[in-house]
Amino acid sequence: MRLEGGIFSDLEIRSVYTVSELTDGIRLALETSFPGFVHVEGEISNVRESASGHVYFTLKDAAAQIRGVFFKGHRRSDRFLPEEGTKVLAHGRIGMYQPRGEYQLIVHSMEPAGLGKFFLEFRRVRSKLEAEGLLDPSRKRVLPLYPRKVALITSLSGAVLWDFIRISGLRSPAIPVVIVPVAVQGERAASEIVEALSNRIPRIKDLDCVVLARGGGSVEDLWPFNDELLAREMIRCSVPIVSAVGHETNVTIADLVADFRVATPSEAAEKVFPRSSELLGGVRSGRLDIERNLQRQTLRLSQMLVSDRERLLRWPEILYRNHQTLDRVGLEVSSNLRARVSRELLGWERTVNRMGKSMGDFLSGRRLVAQKLSGALRSPYSSLLLRRKRWERLYQRFSPVLKDHLRRRESQLNESENALSRTFSSFFSKSQWQLEQNREKLMRATPFSALEKGFAILFHSDTRKLVSPANLPVEGENVLARIPGFEVALKVISIQPYEEKKAD
Repeated sequence: MRLEGGIFSDLEIRSVYTVSELTDGIRLALETSFPGFVHVEGEISNVRESASGHVYFTLKDAAAQIRGVFFKGHRRSDRFLPEEGTKVLAHGRIGMYQPRGEYQLIVHSMEPAGLGKFFLEFRRVRSKLEAEGLLDPSRKRVLPLYPRKVALITSLSGAVLWDFIRISGLRSPAIPVVIVPVAVQGERAASEIVEALSNRIPRIKDLDCVVLARGGGSVEDLWPFNDELLAREMIRCSVPIVSAVGHETNVTIADLVADFRVATPSEAAEKVFPRSSELLGGVRSGRLDIERNLQRQTLRLSQMLVSDRERLLRWPEILYRNHQTLDRVGLEVSSNLRARVSRELLGWERTVNRMGKSMGDFLSGRRLVAQKLSGALRSPYSSLLLRRKRWERLYQRFSPVLKDHLRRRESQLNESENALSRTFSSFFSKSQWQLEQNREKLMRATPFSALEKGFAILFHSDTRKLVSPANLPVEGENVLARIPGFEVALKVISIQPYEEKKAD
């Protein structure tokens, strides 16, 4: 397209932009020329806060001005708020508000001018420590409830020292305080505090807590507590550290890395040292609880001892009765055995006597017959003597056989007596073994034997009755779990049915 005539007659119009396209181009040019965050110093004017919480203002110097906006979301994370006529250092990015065609500074944070270098260094150190995870709240350690010894790192010339000692003496005079004097402002303050944490603090025995304290002051006065080396040394400290630097509105790197932060040194003393009166009351209450528990356990153990003693005393009586029964049976068996042996021996003696008498009568009769025959027949005397010798030999042969038979019978009786004695001993040993087995089964059948296997028995704490499916506790009720040598107090949270799985 070419225009004829006029002052633009020689110009060639290559393209036509809409207002939106032009403003988009300007916005892109601005964002490209100023990428990322910029830091702008100037004086605040025309401050206006909208109903939504956003703050609109003008940032100017002697030669120029730029509009700015401080959104509500960014203001939540920044303590400093702009006021009319204040000279500030604003941190943000360049943007453009297209409905009006105005470029503006979108502020993310703001500090008073003149202190900008301090805040920039503060944010650099803070960002670096955050990136390493050293400011993570999960890293913080818990302060001891009853510290054995506390170290105070502060200046000897300030009022912080005497306030801390006064409050600690009122609350816990028995807990010693070790004073570690350092400079708390100036160029050598940070190095002295680092040296105290790295060299002097580790030499203190039984130390449970360190308090780093200083009174309020300007940003320059508190600047040593923003030192990166100091922050890392505080993190390496083996015991928890309480930061009590400046006032509540002053935030330092030491406050961020400390395990616990308080507004003032006096508050630090109140947090670290427990009240002796409260401790004494707790000790007295605990002592009463212990005494009551000991009395209850002593009474319970005494009752158990008496019950166990009664059961144990009954066992000898049972054993004695069984021994008496066995002795009586043994005596009866032995008496019957002896009577039987005596009867057998008496019968054999009578048999022998009858046989001896019959033999004597037989020989006497034969002798008389021989004499009669000798007289009547006038037989030779030698024939009579021969017969007599023969009968005598017959008697001699018969007598040993009879005696041998009697000896065999007596041996059989002795063997029978020994067999009965062995049977009685085996019966007695088996009965005694069965008695011991029954006693062990009876002891294992008691509910308390399960305690030795790792089980526990539950009782209702108020009635001391056994917890069973028919006598279940209710939710919130206190129960006692008995294990070998101890009773554990438990609280019922819930009761749910349990179905045992059957084996396949």
